[in-house]
Amino acid sequence: MAKFDIQGFDKLMTELDRLGRFEEIAPKMLEESVGILKEEVIKEASKHRDTGEMVESIKETSAISGKGGGYYICVRPTGYASGKKWQNSRTISGKKAGKRERVRNMEKLVYLEFGVKGRPAVPILTTAVLNAEPKVIAKMQEVFNREVAAG
Repeated sequence: MAKFDIQGFDKLMTELDRLGRFEEIAPKMLEESVGILKEEVIKEASKHRDTGEMVESIKETSAISGKGGGYYICVRPTGYASGKKWQNSRTISGKKAGKRERVRNMEKLVYLEFGVKGRPAVPILTTAVLNAEPKVIAKMQEVFNREVAAG
């Protein structure tokens, strides 16, 4: 039975690569640990809820193969806010757009994370990632050990 201890994510990925089973194990590790991050993002976002639509729209993706090799997985708000509208200030072909557009839930999170004029940043994602990191790494280690022992 293969067993080892890691002190961080980079060491875990190096060990996965060394075993030659990266393509098989990495997606499982991500998909089984993403729920931990999702819970933390929801917990942090819930502290700043207005209507609750953005918090309720937070979802995770499945593991996706990256262009340069490796995998990634996302936790983010999806869809649009139903009743909120805003005056579009983006420029299209050098002209200010004059129509009203719905606000994406992801935009709401970005505005909170990085702040807007007159409103300071509230680092929801940063805090959630930092809070979830030890639990996510522990879960990934657990999945790794299980898969290596089974395989």
